[in-house]
Amino acid sequence: MKEETTRGSPEATASAVDNAFPDGEAVGPYAFVKQGCLVVRHRPEGPYPVVVPCPGVRLIVNGRECIQPTPVSMKDTVRVETVEERREGKWSVTVSSDGLQAILQMRPTVVVHRELPDLPPARILQLSVVEQEECLPPLTWDELLQELSRLGINYGIDWEACSRSVTSCAEEEVIVARGIPAEPGKDGRVELLFSSNPRVPVLAEEDETVDFRKRYVFTSVEAGEILAVKHPPESGHPGTSVKGEVIMPPSPRDFILSVGEGAVLTSDGERAVAARSGRPAASRWRNMVKVSVLPELVHAGDVDLASGNIVFKGDILIAGNVTERMAVEAGGNVRVGGLVSGARVQATGSILIRGNILSSVVIAGRVPAFLQRMLPQVHALAVGLQEMIMAIRQLLGHPAFKQGDLKGGIGPLVKLLLEGKFRHLPAAANTFKKQVETMPPGMAAEGLEEFIREVERALVRSPLAVRELQEIETLARRAGEWEQVFAFSPSAESDVVASSVHNSTVIATGDVRVVGSGCYISQIQAGKKVTVSGVFRGGEIQAGGDVHVGELGSKGGATTRVVTGPAAVVTVGYAFENALVLVGGLTVLIKGKKMSDCGWIKKGI
Repeated sequence: MKEETTRGSPEATASAVDNAFPDGEAVGPYAFVKQGCLVVRHRPEGPYPVVVPCPGVRLIVNGRECIQPTPVSMKDTVRVETVEERREGKWSVTVSSDGLQAILQMRPTVVVHRELPDLPPARILQLSVVEQEECLPPLTWDELLQELSRLGINYGIDWEACSRSVTSCAEEEVIVARGIPAEPGKDGRVELLFSSNPRVPVLAEEDETVDFRKRYVFTSVEAGEILAVKHPPESGHPGTSVKGEVIMPPSPRDFILSVGEGAVLTSDGERAVAARSGRPAASRWRNMVKVSVLPELVHAGDVDLASGNIVFKGDILIAGNVTERMAVEAGGNVRVGGLVSGARVQATGSILIRGNILSSVVIAGRVPAFLQRMLPQVHALAVGLQEMIMAIRQLLGHPAFKQGDLKGGIGPLVKLLLEGKFRHLPAAANTFKKQVETMPPGMAAEGLEEFIREVERALVRSPLAVRELQEIETLARRAGEWEQVFAFSPSAESDVVASSVHNSTVIATGDVRVVGSGCYISQIQAGKKVTVSGVFRGGEIQAGGDVHVGELGSKGGATTRVVTGPAAVVTVGYAFENALVLVGGLTVLIKGKKMSDCGWIKKGI
């Protein structure tokens, strides 16, 4: 806002002119300014001098303001007034979005003072002014205190900064109050004390005979060894905003250490210990780490009618053969000392077959699918309840919190949190309940329905009825236990290694290696690489990675295909006519040449 005031000069008259020139040495016409007065001189009959006004000056002749060049005479009553200008400053106090700063923004008040300088005589006198700016503080101490009070700013006020601000004439931003930021905690973690790689391959030179007993060295532990250590999360410390409000730190992430078969937890739940000798394994699902010790089942003879099918959760070692119409299923690795004929061998881990695969199906690696759709809700309850416990503890321990407000229990605090940061928990509880209700009869585990009723009571129907923090802690512990029941670990990259393959299907999530004479009229699917040291005649190879074949196709022209992704490298020692290779959708038809002669071996083709 701009305001203007005027400051005048004495009227210029003929007597003033006479006093200015007592000797009458000049007759004009001319006018000049002396000591803030306009003096005019001319002959009685004229002509008259002309005065030109300028911004910041008001020229008043005979009571009328003139804004254009104006002739003046000694008989006129002339008054010259300078105009002073005032531009009001501005100021405001704002609170930052995180509530940790109160910021005073100021622009000072500016007063422009103007004076009329002395000007020499001239027939056409151009008036001018001399300006001087004065800056003033835009606010007072009382105004600042009233604004801080109106905004509720009562914590961390910097009184020294406030005092400087009310006397400052600069355009600036000043932080007049600072809160205390919340100190974040540290996430928990689970430390594994064994190698996460279940097997370490023993590489052999190209000219060496493959010794299946030494193809891999499996990680193993003895009973009593510590497998994993849980490091609990460390809670942060609440902060305080400039309005005195409590700022809660983000909840640190906690991890659940659980055990499967062959392992036990210590009484404090912070260590997993091997209960038997075997192969340690760990799986992770979001914030849960499950540690197990898988044993190895040793079958000394053949898998036949006398033994029946073998189904085992751990590793299986078969000294003999797997015969026709028999099945072997393992939750770990499978090693077969003989051949697999007319049978089915399936394992979550890798499969090593010393002999041949004849008219069989061999599958290494699988993706379990046990109630996958229920896991997001169980996980949300397990994590959310743990975070709610931390939030309640921090609020109860804060000095600004009044313990007397919760004489009837912590129900009001639980309800407040459910309506704020944890509003997703009631929705997760309702969804989880509906999913359990739609499960096939008899599929729900014992105790699951009771758990759902307790969760629904505390989070949906009657949160105000919660009295003790222990009720929420019990629900959180049980939610973590049910998450362990429903959790699954995606399959690792599992390999198949065999001597030769005849009229069979071999599937692996990892690599497939045929180290003997080769493959005949078979289907091979691998998530990674396929290596056939000998021939591949009739059938198809599908690989997610590189493919190496010693000899591809046959003289009889049996349909033989290799299909890979666009980034794969396909290496073929010799290819017969009509062998087909597809790399990333690009087809190469072979006409009976060594691949090196074709200049065809390259990445991505």
